[in-house]
Amino acid sequence: MKKNKSTIIRDAIALFVISLGSILALSFVYEITKAPILQQEMNKKLEAYQVVYQDAVNLKEDTELNEQAATVSMSSFDASFGTAKIDEVNQAYDDEDNLIGYIVKVSNRGYSGVITMVLGYSVEGEVQGLEIIAINDTAGLGDRVTEADFRNQFVNKTVDKFITSKTGATADNEINAITGATISTDGVVNGVNAAIAFLNEYSGNIGGGANE
Repeated sequence: MKKNKSTIIRDAIALFVISLGSILALSFVYEITKAPILQQEMNKKLEAYQVVYQDAVNLKEDTELNEQAATVSMSSFDASFGTAKIDEVNQAYDDEDNLIGYIVKVSNRGYSGVITMVLGYSVEGEVQGLEIIAINDTAGLGDRVTEADFRNQFVNKTVDKFITSKTGATADNEINAITGATISTDGVVNGVNAAIAFLNEYSGNIGGGANE
């Protein structure tokens, strides 16, 4: 049995109204759940990043610095930083909502591929921690930069720039190179240096306490 034209139009309108109602309902639910979902994601990130900044109890994405990082070549600070890239910058806050520093995700070329690391850096200019979260360098050689003995050389140091030492570090800014893995060592050292140079240039908060 064929439907007449008015019935077809009525059915089409009913379907449109139902579809529109579903879309509006989904949009409403999304708006309600968006903030909690984003907060959950930030909490998960905080758990991972607290390894490099144990005093941080809250993180806030630094939109301005992230936008700046997308436009700045690290080689503008130092030619040795040429392959380094700032991937993400988050502000770190204490339990009284004071800005205490930054957590920076930075990547740089190693021996076999990109080394990705996360650096905790205080507003006083002190390295709080360093973690290597991705590396593809030679097992037993380049990948030894992930070991605590290597990473901890950076921690609790306040320097403008780290340098690699092949003869034994004697100063705060010197980092002992991994034997047989100088390229991997330099990849991490220059990645850290690029993050420090970037924050000192653009954050406006390094060198003393800051509240927001």
